Amino acid sequence: MEVIRDHSSIDSSLFTRPVMTIGNFDGCHIGHQKIFQRVRSHAAQLGGVSVVYTFDPHPASVIKGVTPQLIFTLEEKIEAIRCMGMDFLIIIPFTREYADTDPLVFVKDVIVGKIGAEGVVVGHDFVFGKKAGGNIPFLKRAGEEMGFFVECMEPVTFEGTVVSSTCIRKMILSGDVAGASRLMKFPFRIHGPVVHGMARGRELGFPTANIRPDKELIPAFGVYAVYIRMDGREWEGVVNIGNNPTFDGTGTSIEAFLFDFEGNLYGRELTVEFVEYIRGEIKFADKEYLIEQIAADCKTAREILSKRKTP
Repeated sequence: MEVIRDHSSIDSSLFTRPVMTIGNFDGCHIGHQKIFQRVRSHAAQLGGVSVVYTFDPHPASVIKGVTPQLIFTLEEKIEAIRCMGMDFLIIIPFTREYADTDPLVFVKDVIVGKIGAEGVVVGHDFVFGKKAGGNIPFLKRAGEEMGFFVECMEPVTFEGTVVSSTCIRKMILSGDVAGASRLMKFPFRIHGPVVHGMARGRELGFPTANIRPDKELIPAFGVYAVYIRMDGREWEGVVNIGNNPTFDGTGTSIEAFLFDFEGNLYGRELTVEFVEYIRGEIKFADKEYLIEQIAADCKTAREILSKRKTP
């Protein structure tokens, strides 16, 4: 997959009979995946190429002035779209000026002018242009006039729920990381350096790595079974997210305990892949009860992770 980040370098001569899709695609969930599959299918029938057109930063950070709780970092999104087998990924810097683009200008200048699209596949809730002035009927009319087809995909449901990035964020925030993974076909991950904490885990016999995450979106307080990756290797483990109520803590911490690991982790970069929620945060009467519970959590996590290895 070729990744294009320079908007000025986009030219229709780069693309052979392109079919494109446009969107944020946060989480690249199964609804997005249906769109990508359809784009690839149309492109194959035409003997052309598949193109994904997306934005960075997320439009909400520019339009609403807030930092959105995103499921994926940009690099995770790139890798997920690469895994979908798309030919081109165009990442457009989203600015206030770009947000003010008239919908018809976008169609003429980008879809027709820069891409030369023969078809556009979009989700059921697709809107675009200044103040979301462009919608699917508008796009279909423009396609009829300018010579490209438009296909709108129906919403994808899973167990009676319409799959969306918003619903997946809510699942993660509630601790349902396993459910979120089912809707994405990707695990939810955080990545970041190990920083100095209070060293209480070591005192309790379970030395933990305090991680400074690369995302605003963090699962609910509690304990999780996880995989932890570092320098191309993987460990099973548990992660606790919370404020250490047993020790009257206040700030939120993310503490990972790697099974069967010995060594110094300070300053190292870790990736945590969340598998399953084990329990919520508890304030224990004393350290002995906490130690017993941590041991039980580790046993539960090992059981959860061992089942994933069973064919």
